[in-house]
Amino acid sequence: MTRLRTVIAAACCLALAASPLASAHAAAQAPTGAPAAPIRVGSRVGETPTTYDDGGRRDPFVSLIVPKVTPVGKPAPGRARPGAGLGSVSVSDVIVKGLMRSGTTLIALLQGPDGRTYMAKRHDQLQDGVVARIDADAVVFTERSADAAGVVRARDVRKPLRPVVSGGEL
Repeated sequence: MTRLRTVIAAACCLALAASPLASAHAAAQAPTGAPAAPIRVGSRVGETPTTYDDGGRRDPFVSLIVPKVTPVGKPAPGRARPGAGLGSVSVSDVIVKGLMRSGTTLIALLQGPDGRTYMAKRHDQLQDGVVARIDADAVVFTERSADAAGVVRARDVRKPLRPVVSGGEL
């Protein structure tokens, strides 16, 4: 019986000496000039910690759809800087306020969401589109938009000079 107690006591002392708490306590009591051994959680004493080897495969938890990021300070190609006149206004925010003729060229008066008025000719760039054509009673924009997969699609948006009212006249 006494031999069994001796074996159990020795096993407890060995387990206590190998625990991270005991090594941290011993490192705290070591002289300040001596380097402390790093404590590695999840590894055996003397072995390097195990790591995951992906084998050249992609991580299944990372999304395949990533947004395009332009470097800071550089505008995207084909796009005007934000705050640079008509190039900073979206097609959906534009209101057609008037049309005028200069010789054979039609010019559209467009109002932005901030109340500013811009003069636009054919092929002028907006934030997400371009002025495709100017008719006698409307302006047609070609709007570019990207879907969730990142595919850019173009569609024509017609904005009349006078809003259409259903059920009667103006």
